[in-house]
Amino acid sequence: MASSKARSRNRSASGKGGRPAAGAGSNGKSPSSRTVPAVSATPTSPRKSPGAAAARSPKRTAAAPEPAESFEPAGHGPPLWLQVTSTVLALLGLAISAYETYAHYNGSHLAGCPSGAGGTFNCTAVITSSQSMVFNVLPVAVLGLAFYVFAVVIFSPWAWRFRGAAIGSLRITSRGVDIVRLGSVIIGMGFVMYLIYAEFQIGSVCEYCSGVHLVTFLLFCITVVSAALWGLGKRNTPAARS
Repeated sequence: MASSKARSRNRSASGKGGRPAAGAGSNGKSPSSRTVPAVSATPTSPRKSPGAAAARSPKRTAAAPEPAESFEPAGHGPPLWLQVTSTVLALLGLAISAYETYAHYNGSHLAGCPSGAGGTFNCTAVITSSQSMVFNVLPVAVLGLAFYVFAVVIFSPWAWRFRGAAIGSLRITSRGVDIVRLGSVIIGMGFVMYLIYAEFQIGSVCEYCSGVHLVTFLLFCITVVSAALWGLGKRNTPAARS
């Protein structure tokens, strides 16, 4: 009798049908006790992880340039008027050397130059002496002609403004051209000093030879001053990779 009363009390406590009372949660707490996160009214884009972004849009980098020859800027070298002056001087030296070569093989007489013995100026005595032949084979006048054929090219504005060229595997740079130009006038001045010494040995002076000596000296001065002020071009080094 007592046990039946206890069972009836348990059924009434659990509610009708064994269901929890309305408004109660599964844990017996009211909904008001729960914390509901606030939802923003403005929709936001979902965050992407750095790894996913990097996988979808890989970073594009510029391709590294191949090593290239480094040449001089457009303003390298002496001014145009000095370049033209050196070209004119080279042409003048070429004309005198050509005339001396012609005279050597055609009578050894130069126009306007005395040929009598005993005078200070005697072109014939100079260009027919033993000192006028190199190893008694090649006339000095021919060497002067060859030098000034080369000088007309190396002292032209094109050569002064030369930036570089490739002939097969051979690369020619502005620095190389400048060095050849400087070396040529140094050799030329050395030869001029020898010829002046030879004239003292002969005891006569040739006006045409002296003209060639003066032209060579002026070209020497222009080349040395240009090398001192504007340098000898840039070295042939690969450009740095970016």
